[in-house]
Amino acid sequence: MTLDRRFPSIHAMQECAARRVPRFAFGYMEGGIDREVCLAANIDALRRVVLTPRAIFDEAFEPDLSVTLFGRTWPLPFAPAPMGLTGLIWPNAPALIARAAIGHGLPVCLSSFATMSVEEIGAIAGSSLWFQLYCTVDPAIENDIVDRAEAVGASVLIVTVDVPTRTRRERDIASGLSVPPRFDRTTLMDIVARPAWALSMMGAGIPRLRTLERYLPKRLPLSAMGEHLANMTDGRVTAGKIERLRERWNGAMIVKGLLDPEDAVRMRDMGVDAVAVSNHGGRQFDAAPAPVDVLPAIRRAVGADYPLLADGGVRSGIDVARMIACGADFVLLARAFAYAVAAGGGAGVDHAMRIIKADLRQAMMQAGTPRLEGLTACRATDRPGST
Repeated sequence: MTLDRRFPSIHAMQECAARRVPRFAFGYMEGGIDREVCLAANIDALRRVVLTPRAIFDEAFEPDLSVTLFGRTWPLPFAPAPMGLTGLIWPNAPALIARAAIGHGLPVCLSSFATMSVEEIGAIAGSSLWFQLYCTVDPAIENDIVDRAEAVGASVLIVTVDVPTRTRRERDIASGLSVPPRFDRTTLMDIVARPAWALSMMGAGIPRLRTLERYLPKRLPLSAMGEHLANMTDGRVTAGKIERLRERWNGAMIVKGLLDPEDAVRMRDMGVDAVAVSNHGGRQFDAAPAPVDVLPAIRRAVGADYPLLADGGVRSGIDVARMIACGADFVLLARAFAYAVAAGGGAGVDHAMRIIKADLRQAMMQAGTPRLEGLTACRATDRPGST
């Protein structure tokens, strides 16, 4: 059976992933925080964005899906978002996702909390690597991580600022998720019920946070690792830290996790090359607005030419079009590609990218625009330059 027949949509991959991945790992990928109101709002808000079809033109056209960002033209306006613990979803997931992204000419976003190191993924991605930094309490550790990203050729530094404190995710608590994984009767039963995942994980070994593990004390008990990592990171990112990172990083820099227009303007004025409008996939604050709802105001505040990235609830090429119509230049997807790698490995990720590309092309044809900047939403006509 072809991949198209097995997985005609990202939703089909989601359903397959739920059958292949243990409950504690799938819940980590799927879940939000508190009552998961923000998680649902991200999807609902996108579905409310309307693109008006256009049908009559002087001549036929083929949509151009490319976008220029940070002095480089990318063939598509989307990429996998940085994701932590993806190796828990499926073994070697960071490499599988990276290879698929490179195959489509897309950037590779790697989290500090990925289960493969910046050196391992840098060897795959080269200058297409965008490295996501979680700031640390110890400046020496932070500096060393940034140096390592530079050494492997990363061209973009993504500084995450929307995790100012530890989070308490009820779904993860109930399922027994821990870092590193702890195996009790419940989690072992979950694993036994997912034999393909269990066999693959046996071959790959227990997922480790390979970029960060060199900063852990030697002979640290596994039971103490999660607490030590939590104490190592410092989510209270100050303006001074942004200025310091901006000064020492030679490439492009994105600040990720902003939802307020004044914050975005401040980053622009401090020399940050772009901001990513994001509520961390509904995983940090259940009262946060959906990114697509605040995008028009942020676009209006920063102006037409300042690069905006966005994520949150995106599951299709039509959703990518909706984000762009509301003010984004580039869109990041996390769960869509996590479902894809769990459902079909690297081939699944490649297939998901093809689905999203086809959906986006179809949306542009329906909207009657040959270029991405021609996408406009009925509630986002205040974007500078739109009519």
